[in-house]
Amino acid sequence: MKNTERKIFRKLAKKRWHNLAKLFAIIMLKTRERVSEEQFDQYLTLLGPSILKSSLRNKSERQIRKLISFTQNEVRKPERKLNIAVVMSGQPRSLEHCTKSLKRFFYGHNITYFCHLWAGQSNPDILEPLENYFFIETDSPDFSREERLAITNYGLKSFGDGVKIPYVSPNVFPMWFGVNQAFNLIESSGHSPDQYDLICRMRYDNFWVGQFDCEDIQINDKNIIIDYNYNGYGGYGDQFAIGRPSAMKEYCNLYHWLTTEFLSEPGSERCFPEVMLKNYLQKKELRVIEENFGLRLLRPEFVGLQAHQIPLRSHKASSERNSSMSRYITEKYPEIANNE
Repeated sequence: MKNTERKIFRKLAKKRWHNLAKLFAIIMLKTRERVSEEQFDQYLTLLGPSILKSSLRNKSERQIRKLISFTQNEVRKPERKLNIAVVMSGQPRSLEHCTKSLKRFFYGHNITYFCHLWAGQSNPDILEPLENYFFIETDSPDFSREERLAITNYGLKSFGDGVKIPYVSPNVFPMWFGVNQAFNLIESSGHSPDQYDLICRMRYDNFWVGQFDCEDIQINDKNIIIDYNYNGYGGYGDQFAIGRPSAMKEYCNLYHWLTTEFLSEPGSERCFPEVMLKNYLQKKELRVIEENFGLRLLRPEFVGLQAHQIPLRSHKASSERNSSMSRYITEKYPEIANNE
């Protein structure tokens, strides 16, 4: 994609002028016999596979695979069947609506799920559609010490409506704790990480428009693959990652760095979760391969939409999360919130 085209397309998409972005993409397709892989992925997300199938004259082998993977009534069989461990954590609010897409995502591979649940918050029966799974329930630890240190070191961001939220979200502590617990469940359930070709970290509300495809990717012990659709602030989305066992052990061990080294480092107002993850992976010298598998977070308001209609963002969810977080901080740490 030429620089001018890239800038125009990204500006239109970023400002949510989707109809103009679609028109721009269709015009570009009609004037080109082929497009780069980067351009193809962006147009695939925006337009869906049917328009690309009919409009794009010359397609690479990868692009042909992607078009099949993103067409919901088709399924592509991988060249090699892999043994994959999937560690799942978070709130299983939308799992029942994501299971079908999850099974299509890993079609043709042997999958074992290792799931973390918060005790008393979810019925383990919700995991039954996964079929081949193990789970662990834990009480939520008290993260007051970590929260207070993070707020003190990194501060609060104020909005015009009186909302104040920490630059380091308190949610990162239970999130990465759950990720770590799910990974450790592999061994505590009598398995070994090394018996799997790949290990994947995933949220319960991950919905997949496409299928997993690593046939053009050289995966080794020093890299991991992410879906770039939820990258932000110059960092990496933390909703999904997959790689070799040794690399994913480091990835899933971020919780221990977060509660030790991270909290003792000088603060930065740009410490968003995406930036935090990128900094950690750089410290561990893990290279990140960014791919487009069609990841979507299936918020309750999106349930029932067709796969290609599910938005990437929910402004409603973001607003509600900020308001809830502001109340939490004000009630739990009034002496800090009132002094900011």
